[in-house]
Order: sequence, then C-alpha cells, then structure tokens
Amino acid sequence: MKRLFIAIHLQAAPALLLLLEQLKQQLARERISWAKSENMHLTLKFIGETPEKAIPVIVSAIEQALESQKSFEFTFDRTGVFGSRYDPRVIWLGSSKTSAEMNLLAEKVIDACDRSGFARDRQNFVPHLTLGRIKGLEDKPSFQRVMQQLPQQVFQQSAVKEIILFESILRKEGPLYVPIHRFVLG
Repeated sequence: MKRLFIAIHLQAAPALLLLLEQLKQQLARERISWAKSENMHLTLKFIGETPEKAIPVIVSAIEQALESQKSFEFTFDRTGVFGSRYDPRVIWLGSSKTSAEMNLLAEKVIDACDRSGFARDRQNFVPHLTLGRIKGLEDKPSFQRVMQQLPQQVFQQSAVKEIILFESILRKEGPLYVPIHRFVLG
C-alpha cells in the first residue's frame, strides 16, 4: 500500500518564502506545524492508501483525462484560514480570482480518479497551498491580529506545466513526498 496524492509542485518564490518566515516569527509561540518550502504543492486530489497494483490504472486514467490540457499561469495572492475563527486548523495561501483553468484541471483529475475507483471528496475543490497546520493556539486574539494584518498581494506566480502523482511517506521529522509519475501538460 502507498499513500498517494496528485498535486502541482511549486518552487517557492522569494515573496512566499518571506511570508512564511514572517509568519513563523510572528507566531513562534503557537503550536503550528509549518510547511517546508521544498514541499510546497497544491493538492488536486488526495487518494490515500492505495494498493500498488492500482497505480497503473490511475496513471492511465489521468493521462487520458489530460490529453488536451494546456499549461497555464496561476497567481497566489490571498491568505486565509480553514476552520472557524475560534478554532482555526490551517493557514493557507490561495487566489483572489477564480481560475477556470485550475478548476478544469482539478475536475479532470478528480473525474479520472473517480472512474478509477477513488471516490470524490465531499468538500469542494479550493486551490491553495498549506502554509501551516495549527496544533494549538495560546493567544487566539494575537493570532487573529497577525492574520488580519497580512498584506493581500502576489506572493507566488507559477506556470502550471505538469502535475505529479506523489507518494507521501509520513515520518517523525515531517512527510517525505516521492514523485511516482509526472504528467506534462500541453
């Protein structure tokens, strides 16, 4: 069994690295598991525990789904939090504009996985980069002030030229993401 997901891997831009560093400093007293810059990715579909024999089926379905998919640009310019204001779970970076190209790409991937026996998630697809997973907050008002004061500006602009089927290996020092298959977009 392999723990799989399909994502767009990103080379973190200087503005994104600076944002991450500022957040780490401003929220240093909070229990937050920060994303490593080399692991930055936008998940299109989390598949989960998968028998190895299913991998060729997934790869084939996605290759078919992406035959006419063109590469495109995507801009990350909006920060936010998943969870409630009183129980925040994830700090994320997303886009202020709906991207038809990103939504179409995700829909193709999700449909291909669904046809391969990996059901759709209940949540709607929200394109984002996870910056930090909140384990616990000592000072919620301070956390909320930090989040409200973040500038809403372009932190990352990326050309989406490929997507990757990754294996996620969970380790004590943090997850290791191993590329299994790359899908190049036209």
